[in-house]
Amino acid sequence: MDISAQECAFAIILLDAVRNLKWNAGRGEDVIASYPAGNAFVIPPHETIQFSWPLPVEYIYFPVSNRNKASHASEEGATGADAIPSKIIRFSSKQCLQVSQILWEELQSENSEDHFLQALHLVLTNVVIRNAVMAYDTGGVQPGLSPYACRQIEAYLQENFRGPVSVPDMAAMLGISAGHFATCFRESFGQTPHRYLLKLRLDEAERCLRETDMPISEIAARLNFSSQSHLTTALRKYRRLTPGKIRQAGASKSRY
Repeated sequence: MDISAQECAFAIILLDAVRNLKWNAGRGEDVIASYPAGNAFVIPPHETIQFSWPLPVEYIYFPVSNRNKASHASEEGATGADAIPSKIIRFSSKQCLQVSQILWEELQSENSEDHFLQALHLVLTNVVIRNAVMAYDTGGVQPGLSPYACRQIEAYLQENFRGPVSVPDMAAMLGISAGHFATCFRESFGQTPHRYLLKLRLDEAERCLRETDMPISEIAARLNFSSQSHLTTALRKYRRLTPGKIRQAGASKSRY
């Protein structure tokens, strides 16, 4: 998918996390990386960006007009197009995600009101510009792990999630402190290392329950849960399922 900004800038904000997104700003090699929900790209006038989506992803794509950025421009000491950086900028913002989600829900509603949509667009535009200017002023350096570091950590977790995994061990792989790693991980993946690891373990637990006759206690032990009760509690809390229901659903499918 190509996005070209003509007379005014455009922004695209991811509403879902995406893995292995490939994009190119037309002036270098392809970038392949994983991005959290709330990641934004700002495309200035007369620039083009190409995306290759690995899977369908929900996102919001909208113009950043001169009129809508007037109030921000006065705050930054810039006017007109000067308020938007002259190159493609990428950043992640929880504020952008929150406003985008509200705007998306309103767009899907049959009772949406134009004046409310316009107000949301104005707020989102100003939040986008503020973050884009901050990213530009810091040389485009964003909090979070580099694309290469993300791939390293993803590969490590995919290989080792069944056993003991610690934040200090992963931080040591990248040569950074545990605290800094935890902060950067959350910025890059949109969740804590613990939640990411737990998701991998619960996915595998569901697969084992559906596809095997392995005792629940053994599944729990193999996935480093402290007990069968710990696994059951986690499934109820995060999946709203019980081992019995998952196993029953798997047995029902196998009969057809």
